[in-house]
Amino acid sequence: MKRHILISAVLAVSLLISAHARADGLTTVGHYNGTDGSFFEIATYLEDGETVGVMGISHKVSVAFSKNEWHSFVELWRRAESVQSNSFQFVGTYKETNTTYNSLLTVAAGPGVQFTINDSPGTLVFVLSPNDYASFDAAVGTISATLAASLK
Repeated sequence: MKRHILISAVLAVSLLISAHARADGLTTVGHYNGTDGSFFEIATYLEDGETVGVMGISHKVSVAFSKNEWHSFVELWRRAESVQSNSFQFVGTYKETNTTYNSLLTVAAGPGVQFTINDSPGTLVFVLSPNDYASFDAAVGTISATLAASLK
């Protein structure tokens, strides 16, 4: 349990520091720019032989998924990308476990996919453009494959 807390803390810190100073073990799989100057990243993190999935907004807030929890995000993503609406519709949530601050990810979809992350520094929102769905889907697939390989 303490190990999960340490991993989540390292992940949060590594998403908060600049890209040039990131700790070894963090591999950014996808980077998406928002229209307001914000950005959304999806990555894997490896420490002490354990790989987790992580996503964050503008190096300020993040949420992590153990290899056994990643499927929860994949399900949210699959539902979100299929929503066709002119207004945002609630899709679902995911709450971190075994961390000192259990970050909350809320997903809504409509004219894009809206990711809201509530983490200890605060709450930020990022809207993924439909133009980025294919690239994001590929990044989700890459992380799924990486986490599946780490189960062996």
